[in-house]
Amino acid sequence: MKKLIKPFSLLFACAAMLFMYSCQDEESTSQEEQGGVEFLLAGDRVSTAKSGITNSKNDVESCDMALASYAVIEMSGETYNINLKAWGDNYKTDLIELGPGTYQVTSVQLYDTDDHPLYATPSADSEFGPFVSQALPFDVTVENYRKIEYDLEVLCIEAFTPPQFGFVFWDITIKQVKNLCVFANYCMPDTGHAVASLDAFVYPNENETSDEDLIWSGSADGDYNSDDEANELLCLKLPYDPSIPTEDQSFFIKLFVNGILVETTLSLDEVDSINEESGYLHLNENCDDDYDDFDETGCETAFAFGNNTFMDLELTNGRWGWANEFTDVQDGTYTLDIWAGAGQNNTSSGTLVGLLTIEVSGTDVTVTYDMNSGYRMIETHLYLGDNPPSTIAPGQYGNTNNLNGESSDSFTVSYSGDGDFWIIAHAVVCE
Repeated sequence: MKKLIKPFSLLFACAAMLFMYSCQDEESTSQEEQGGVEFLLAGDRVSTAKSGITNSKNDVESCDMALASYAVIEMSGETYNINLKAWGDNYKTDLIELGPGTYQVTSVQLYDTDDHPLYATPSADSEFGPFVSQALPFDVTVENYRKIEYDLEVLCIEAFTPPQFGFVFWDITIKQVKNLCVFANYCMPDTGHAVASLDAFVYPNENETSDEDLIWSGSADGDYNSDDEANELLCLKLPYDPSIPTEDQSFFIKLFVNGILVETTLSLDEVDSINEESGYLHLNENCDDDYDDFDETGCETAFAFGNNTFMDLELTNGRWGWANEFTDVQDGTYTLDIWAGAGQNNTSSGTLVGLLTIEVSGTDVTVTYDMNSGYRMIETHLYLGDNPPSTIAPGQYGNTNNLNGESSDSFTVSYSGDGDFWIIAHAVVCE
């Protein structure tokens, strides 16, 4: 019997050891199955990523990647706050542990220690989307036992606005949005109602309306025959903090209806009432300047006449306005008429409100707006670059001045100096 005890004891010990190793192996396998992804981030400025985009308010110091503390990355509906670390000349996120599968990356934003936005990757359909090799969204695939390192470009935010990157706003503490959808008519003398084009700009309040204050902007081109209903109904995006009563949250809205500026301040409880009553806001429905809660300002949009319409450049289906292509330009002075209210690019239906003077001296171009008697400007926007414009949204032209009813204004912008450049000159003109 004693002879059997020793082999049995050895057999039991072996079995126990095998069980222990088996458990450890299962635990190790479970840990190794949790793969993940790290992002290797290379930063750049918009002005160097794409020539022709300039911003006089750019702050070079704010474009130091060393100031970035963490990244906020959204993948497949989940938000990850990930620390950053230096990695050679670039920066890398800590590992985001993920199970096996494919994940869509929809947002990448970098913040400093004070939660200020510094860098972001633009979406493919935004103004800055073409300036990076990999825009949003894109997919990453995570496998068992594998850590993936993914190269990604981010652009310095500087004084640019969230819509230029494809975002609604930078404030990461507010995750909810209320919609205010707007539809507008205008009246044709012979045919009656027609669908109006819309340009909307949302600001915190009427005293904070600079480009840096812009919360959201969007447009609908009024192309009634288009298959895309979004061309006719414009849905404004309004950030919503559920911890604050809706009556205490309001926004200042500038709305151009066929180029005519109307504006108002709306609280979120008013937005809720509009949505509950009809689902959207219908403006000018009776063809008698009926703008509901919006106030008419007596101002409208104006463009310098050009050799290319926005429709020629396939930037819109129905919005009027011009871009100018200058070729083989020598040093000297050139002039263009400024027209307001020239729907369908028809100057006979518009008003000649001023003159644009373009002075070329080497790589510098000075553009001056001079209004005719009886007209004043409250905003000017200028696009000047070596490449054709990619947007018709004036706030995204790269050069903006907010004015107080001036009759003259100017910008000086540099370009490559090869004699070929593009210009869009826009102004908001009031009588």
